[in-house]
Amino acid sequence: MDRQVWYIWSTRALFMALALVILGLQLLPLGLSDTGLPPPDWLLAFTLAWLYRQPVVMSIGMIVVVFLLADFLLQRPPGLWTALVLLITEWLRQRRVTLTEVNFLIEWGSIAGAVLALLLLERFVLWILVAPQTSLGLSLMHGLLTVAVYPIAVAVSHYVFRVRKVALSDAETA
Repeated sequence: MDRQVWYIWSTRALFMALALVILGLQLLPLGLSDTGLPPPDWLLAFTLAWLYRQPVVMSIGMIVVVFLLADFLLQRPPGLWTALVLLITEWLRQRRVTLTEVNFLIEWGSIAGAVLALLLLERFVLWILVAPQTSLGLSLMHGLLTVAVYPIAVAVSHYVFRVRKVALSDAETA
C-alpha cells in the first residue's frame, strides 16, 4: 500500500476515534457543566484544526458522519449543525492555499470568524424556523470558549497526534 494512502486512512481512523471519545465524554454525567458556562465545542475545534493542517485527510463524508452522529447523540436539530459545519469547512478548504503559510494569529482569527459565522447562521436558521434556542449571550460564550480552546486543539493535534501543517507546494497539489 502506498505510504500516502496509508497515512490518509490511518489519520482518518484516528480522527474518528478522537471524535467518538469526545462525544462519549460529552455524554457522560461528569458534572462539568455545573460552572454555569457552556462547554466549548471540542469536536469543532479539532475538526477545524485538522482541516487547516491536513485538508486531504478531512473528507466531506467523514465530517458529515461525525457531526450528524453528534447531532443525534447531543439532541440538536438533526442536520442543521452538520450542514453549517460542512459549509464552513468547505469555505475554509477553498481558501487553504492562501491560508497555508500564515502565522498562527491570522489562522486563529480566521477560525474565530468561522465559529462566529457558524453560531450566527445557526441562530438565524432557528429564528426563521421559530425553533427554541438559547440566549444570545450563552451562544456567544459557547463560541468564545470554542475559539479559546482552539490553540489547545492545535497543540494536541501537533504534539500528540502528529498532524502537521502541509507545505504550500503540497497544498496546491492536494
